[in-house]
Amino acid sequence: MPVSRRHLNKLALSAPLLAAMPRLGRAAEFPGHAVRFIVSWTPGGGADSLARLLSKGLTEQWKQPVVVENKPGADATIGIQALTMAPADGYTFAIIITSHAVHPSVRKALPYRFPQDFAGVINMVEAPNLLVVNPNLKVDSVRDLIALGKTRSLNFGAPGLGGPGHLGGVMFNMMAGIDAVHVPYAGGSPTLTAVMRGDVDFMFTTLLSGLPHAKSGRVKAIAITSANRSPLWPELPTVAESGLKGFELVTWYGIITRAGTPKPIVDRLAKDIAAVLAQPEVTERMAAEGMRVVAAGPDEFDPYLQSEVRRWASVVKQANIQPE
Repeated sequence: MPVSRRHLNKLALSAPLLAAMPRLGRAAEFPGHAVRFIVSWTPGGGADSLARLLSKGLTEQWKQPVVVENKPGADATIGIQALTMAPADGYTFAIIITSHAVHPSVRKALPYRFPQDFAGVINMVEAPNLLVVNPNLKVDSVRDLIALGKTRSLNFGAPGLGGPGHLGGVMFNMMAGIDAVHVPYAGGSPTLTAVMRGDVDFMFTTLLSGLPHAKSGRVKAIAITSANRSPLWPELPTVAESGLKGFELVTWYGIITRAGTPKPIVDRLAKDIAAVLAQPEVTERMAAEGMRVVAAGPDEFDPYLQSEVRRWASVVKQANIQPE
């Protein structure tokens, strides 16, 4: 029986839809079994707490276990390397933060290509940082700190190399025209202790970590690094309004999975994670910790990751930071 040209044209037009149907079906059935959620830090930190909050919400939503796996080490790269070894099916994903976009510029040999080896799922939340100084340092504002830095040598503490605290200090130096020396520490808590003791003059710390110490007077907070003041401390000015126009430093928390994961699966992950973030108890908890829910899906998060890698590469180059 001959086939008409019109029938052939219909078949040709329907072919892409037919090809997509298996993928759409998999997304509708996802997840059909337990899911792995990789956290590249030890239990108890900010990223781990957020991951466990999401794990609980997704487990309730999916009726499937979402198992948090802590894989710390090598400046939070071991867990991300583990993700590259998982199938590209959406059943393994990982939480990342700002420093993962810095790693390509400050580490000589990453065991993966960032962000090329991954699919951005969702940029979940953003958290501002506090600029805190030793209380005995005779400064009460950003302008005071800059003026002091122009008359004598200053130093600042930060956990490791290439994290938000380190590059926040680097950006501060560049924009303020001073040359404060970076002193690396093993983590945020030891760095805060060093500021309290006067071993270093200042640091950029998360709002959640620094707020109790600032309120108690163990450190002095002189500014917040977001574009706008925080509802948790509305009288505290931003760095930008205190003398460094355009300065902004936020730590973002996002979810990635393997590159090559079917787009409908990635979209499903983003939608369901956003639903957890929209729950009133989650939103209230984020606000209480000074975080802002962003919930930007893959169409926004993928290009954002690329722009963040370029942004921090420019800062690293201008500051002449050598990869280690």
